[in-house]
This record gives sequence, C-alpha cells and structure tokens, in this order.
Amino acid sequence: MVTTALMTVAAVTMTVLYVTKDGPARRPMTPVARTSGPPHQSPSVHGTAAPGTIKAAYAVRSKWKDGFNAEVTVTNISSQPLMGWIVQLELPKDVDVTSTWGATAEQLPGRLVLRSQAYNTYLEAGGAIRMGFEAKGPAGPPKSCSVNGAPC
Repeated sequence: MVTTALMTVAAVTMTVLYVTKDGPARRPMTPVARTSGPPHQSPSVHGTAAPGTIKAAYAVRSKWKDGFNAEVTVTNISSQPLMGWIVQLELPKDVDVTSTWGATAEQLPGRLVLRSQAYNTYLEAGGAIRMGFEAKGPAGPPKSCSVNGAPC
C-alpha cells in the first residue's frame, strides 16, 4: 500500500514538472478586449504595493514591416509578496495590439491595460513575471508606463 502511494505521488509530481517545465511561454495567446468610448477610471488592484516596491520594464523583442512583438517584465523589488498587478501602457494611437500572453489585456484608445491572471497573480518577494504582446503599427517605447498606479 505504501509503495502504491509513493508511486502515485511520483507520477503526479513528474506530470506537473513536465507540464510546467517551459513556464509562461507555453501559455496560449489571448485575444485582446477592445473598449471604445470615454476612458475608464483606473482599475482596482488586487494587491497593495507601496511606491518603490514593484517595477515594470518594457522591451521590443522583434520588429517586422507592419508590426512588432514586445515584452513587459514586472518585478517585485520589496521583501514582501504581492497579490496582483496591473500594468498600463500609453501606446501611440496607430498601434493595434492583436494578441497577448501572460496577462489579461484590454486595449483602450491609446492605452493597453495588462492584468495578472489566476496563475501568476502571486508575485514572491524578489520575483519577476514576464508577459508580452504582438501588435500592428510602429515599434517603440510607450509614451508612459505605470504598474499598480506607480510609474514604471
């Protein structure tokens, strides 16, 4: 009986390790929700973070004639874990985000809002999470960036 229990635990552990071995890159791309009309109020954040405890970095990873691929890295620089994060990017109006990964996305006119998902909402102290998007339009840095309401 003990041998059967140990073999079951080993099989489950191996399955979990196999399924999660490549991390967020294996997550499916998600369509972007588009909202038109007046800008929304700043979205609420699941967790709380004092200024200077979380940061976000933006990088264009590849470009092509009509579009680009960008990555956003959110890093918890505090000594406490964080539950939830929201990154807001002010993008040029002619940039149209077509898909995202690693975050739930909403595109408003000139703005992209990236929210944590159930599987990556917890951010350990010193931990980092990467997400990204593909877009049509000119590649370049956002006009502004904020994470949980603070500048990136």
